[in-house]
Amino acid sequence: MTPEAQQKIRGMVELALSYVVEPKPLEVPTAPGAIEELVEKMTKGLTITDSKDQAQVQLTDEEAWDGESFGVRLAGLGKLLSNDVTKTSLACKPPAESKTVIGMIDALGETCFRLAGFVDSVPVHLAGQTYKAEIQVLANNIFLATAALLNEFLEVPVDKVLHIQQQKSAIQASVSGLAELPTSSTPSSSAAESGSDGYLMKTGIVWEACQIFEQASRSNRQAVAKKWGDMMSTMEDAIAEVQDMIDSNDEDNDGDSDDEDSGNESDDSWNTDEKLTEEEKQLSIRANALLKLTKMLFKKLQQRCLDTQSTTTSTSSSGSSMTPQPSDLAKMWDQLYDRARGIVELADEIATSLYSPQEPESIVSMLQELSRKNHDCILVGRLFVRGQVEHERWMDMCETQTQKILGTVLVK
Repeated sequence: MTPEAQQKIRGMVELALSYVVEPKPLEVPTAPGAIEELVEKMTKGLTITDSKDQAQVQLTDEEAWDGESFGVRLAGLGKLLSNDVTKTSLACKPPAESKTVIGMIDALGETCFRLAGFVDSVPVHLAGQTYKAEIQVLANNIFLATAALLNEFLEVPVDKVLHIQQQKSAIQASVSGLAELPTSSTPSSSAAESGSDGYLMKTGIVWEACQIFEQASRSNRQAVAKKWGDMMSTMEDAIAEVQDMIDSNDEDNDGDSDDEDSGNESDDSWNTDEKLTEEEKQLSIRANALLKLTKMLFKKLQQRCLDTQSTTTSTSSSGSSMTPQPSDLAKMWDQLYDRARGIVELADEIATSLYSPQEPESIVSMLQELSRKNHDCILVGRLFVRGQVEHERWMDMCETQTQKILGTVLVK
């Protein structure tokens, strides 16, 4: 392969790396204390309106972006890039014809340019931040995989490829089903050193990344729903962890008389978890009750806010109508995900804190914080069920039950 072809490949590697963009963190307003305050606060940055004329004007502007057709075009670019990568890979394998290599690299570069531009064009205010982040992460995976593949054909590989792969591994793993890129190769490994099958394996990685890209969400609702499934699993794990702790503590207490005189000093070395005292056990039971109630809340919010598309006009407590526009819904789903994510992180922390020896004051403080976070999440949930008496009453019941559980914890 000529130096010109080598330089062309190197330029394409660096170009692919330049398209890797760090997804921006969620930016949502802080939660106010009541539903009306939340509506008022969101209205300043949203298009929720009681006026049919104003709603019609907003709808005209927002019809310019269609998530479904946008997703179809993205999937098409993913397929095109997969085909280009296959042709490029075959052209670059030894013995390679420099003229053919240069032509294939030019075509691949054009497709990558189109994909990067298309992802960048996602209108966040209409599509939602969670959706944009998912698309960006999936595109990043394609660009990283493409750079890693082309690096195989360079006589002097680009060191930055391995560095960015390692740096982005956590982001890649955050999307369910996303295949992580291998990071075991050394920066100096070349095609000859990695063997003739190196480029085949990395070509397959690009294919897989493109296939996953074709299955990307078509709306912010779908993007949040994917995250919601992961959060539900984490919540269930936290509840199971606490329940197992309580159950195993009961079993240990039942078997105390048999173990006390075992005479085997090594027994304790394999069991570093201390048994719960009765007070610790009762606090753990109440804490788990609040975690289970939180899980029920998550399930309810999933059913009412994510499983079904919210497009109907709802009536507020004051009697005025509220017709959410696409941008309204996108921001509401971002709000919901942001608040739920904070709850899951806290739930996991609570589960860990319940092991003996406990710090009761710290645990109670976390349970109170969990109650506040649940309230914040419910506020957003109420936006989706406004005017639906049955579901509003359920949320009232959830908050009442939360206070009852907290009351048993706070009793001295």
